[in-house]
Amino acid sequence: MLQLKHLLTLLLVFFSGWVVGDSLKLDMEPGLWEHSFSMQSESGELERAMEEAKRQLEGLPAAQRRMMESMLEQQGIRFGGSSSSIQVCLTQQDIEQGSMPQQEGCEQTLEPQGDNRFRFSFRCDTNPPSSGQGEMVLESSRSYRGNAEFTTEVNGRAERMTMQQQGKWLRAECG
Repeated sequence: MLQLKHLLTLLLVFFSGWVVGDSLKLDMEPGLWEHSFSMQSESGELERAMEEAKRQLEGLPAAQRRMMESMLEQQGIRFGGSSSSIQVCLTQQDIEQGSMPQQEGCEQTLEPQGDNRFRFSFRCDTNPPSSGQGEMVLESSRSYRGNAEFTTEVNGRAERMTMQQQGKWLRAECG
């Protein structure tokens, strides 16, 4: 079964941002962003792992469950229903430099495909390793939507997954 630690690493890879070329500037508000997503795996292994993680959290004694939920929330991670979310801080400096925070061990690029539409690709030498591509559409400076297809390792095997995502600006302060 996919471990919770590996699942969280995989989620952080996708929402840690993109590397943007010097000539490309994203019209995004700085501040705290919430990225909501749903993922589907070819084999169903990811969905089983998510359900197992939820069951494990629900099965903990109340105080321990609150502590785990608090730890996840401090990292900006929330699980619920068929979708989940993570919060990421985007600074004005990130926008001005044309770069976004990036997960260590990952190479990510973002290329324009017309007005407010971008293609991205990534490769991560993390545990588990993953690579893929997708599309992002900036609907405004405070919202986007997108999708991705990627391959990652699950229980020692390559697994194809798809993800639908949307982002919304929450507030100017990241605190």
